[in-house]
Amino acid sequence: MEKQLWCFLVLISFSNAFGQSDLHKKAFVFPQESDNSYVSLKAQLKKPLKAFTVCLHIYSELASTQEISTVYAGGTFSPNVLNWRALRYEMSGEVYVKPQLWP
Repeated sequence: MEKQLWCFLVLISFSNAFGQSDLHKKAFVFPQESDNSYVSLKAQLKKPLKAFTVCLHIYSELASTQEISTVYAGGTFSPNVLNWRALRYEMSGEVYVKPQLWP
């Protein structure tokens, strides 16, 4: 029984090692405050996008530390800016402001 469990765990590990990875529960951390820091993500798509959803969580270590979560769901994407005013597409968005959870 232990041998079967060991083989199962090894197979699960290999499937995660060679599987497609995503950015779930990953973070981009900028070590210094800046007005021009950014992250650029480029996906390799097999088909063009018809619609997409972006979920963004922002944390700050400034004096009024708050978590801000934003959600964008729409059908139009500009290479430089998410187009919040896209025509003929359904859009929705939410902003959550939470109090500081730790000192």
